[in-house]
Amino acid sequence: MRITERMLADHALTNSNANIEALTKIQDEVSTMKRLRLPSDNPTDVRFAMKASEAKAEIEQYQRNVGTATASLSAADVALGSAGTLLLRARELAVQGANSTLNAADRGRIALEVEALSRQMVSEAGAKAGDQYLFSGFKTDTAPYTEAAPGSAAVSAYLGDSGSIVARIGPGTQIGINVTADTIFGPALAALAQLHADLTGGSPVAGSTLTLLDTGMGALLDGRATLGARQNRLEAVSGSLDQLQLAATKQLSDLVDVDMTQAITELGQRQAAYQAALEVNARILQPSLLDHLR
Repeated sequence: MRITERMLADHALTNSNANIEALTKIQDEVSTMKRLRLPSDNPTDVRFAMKASEAKAEIEQYQRNVGTATASLSAADVALGSAGTLLLRARELAVQGANSTLNAADRGRIALEVEALSRQMVSEAGAKAGDQYLFSGFKTDTAPYTEAAPGSAAVSAYLGDSGSIVARIGPGTQIGINVTADTIFGPALAALAQLHADLTGGSPVAGSTLTLLDTGMGALLDGRATLGARQNRLEAVSGSLDQLQLAATKQLSDLVDVDMTQAITELGQRQAAYQAALEVNARILQPSLLDHLR
């Protein structure tokens, strides 16, 4: 077959376009630091990358859920800790009030402090995380109790519900993140109300009232133990999710990101090859003397 000038030109143009396309591709990879930008780059790897990206996003959502749950549990634990301190003081006052030598004025002064403790206990029961009440069940926009009227320690009935709020922390895995004030704060508030009633009733504080205070403290401690167990679990889950997130990030990077050392080396090689091809094509396609004579 006779090789014509036209055939040489077409072949040179085809090779030149291929070199330009390869050079452009590696230049784009270096500038974007991404190996996969379009589905056509590598359809199989693109599918794997999409799945890896979805898995990474799911893990990150679980991490956010764990963070939110941890914050709520921590805030609730702080409130219960403060409530416990209040009840310890109330028991000290109850012991004082049980002394039969106290007069009405002495008991009245103690009753005033118990009234203040009751108001503070209601405040702790109304602790929030953001704009949501922690101890009202599903009624997160409602405070669990309202304070007693002046001169009393008998607070309102529980205003929340028994709803259990949960957080998804893994595939098919969830954890409760709340306890309700009726079971945790209710016994303590009832004990304070009874203590106040004893002190204002003109008689020494009854032994049964001390028992109520101990029951209230037990409920607070049970609540803290429940929250503590959940916090420990969340801490363990958080560590596992961190490891999964690192693995997912690496998998996605291996699929999508460019090995810059290799890419820069290839870019230099492609540029050299393209320049060499231009020089060779220029020599091959130079018009010959015969061409000028025709």
